[in-house]
Amino acid sequence: MTSRESVLAAFDYVETGKVPKWCGASPEFWSKAKNQLNLDDEGLRRRLGDDFRGVYARYVGPDLNLSQGATWKSPFGIEREGIGYGQPLSHPLADITTVEEAEAYPWPDPEWM
Repeated sequence: MTSRESVLAAFDYVETGKVPKWCGASPEFWSKAKNQLNLDDEGLRRRLGDDFRGVYARYVGPDLNLSQGATWKSPFGIEREGIGYGQPLSHPLADITTVEEAEAYPWPDPEWM
């Protein structure tokens, strides 16, 4: 069974005898492992038995200005700090209590991706 077939079967709740695996590694680990093993991204995924592949859109929206201490910010306004993806600092919707407040939030425009 291919990785794709294994993942799709898991999504359909079909037992296959193999649980699909995902390697959620930091960019720093990924770079070092590729260099040490002399592999490209796909080669490392295959070596580690990673069954998943990510699909990402390039962000082209307005600048995402970071608060002091933040190292990353999503188009939704979630800021993080630390190595790689980091740990969340806060969530901009944490204190919202009404539907009206949620609707008034400046949601990102899909055209930004």
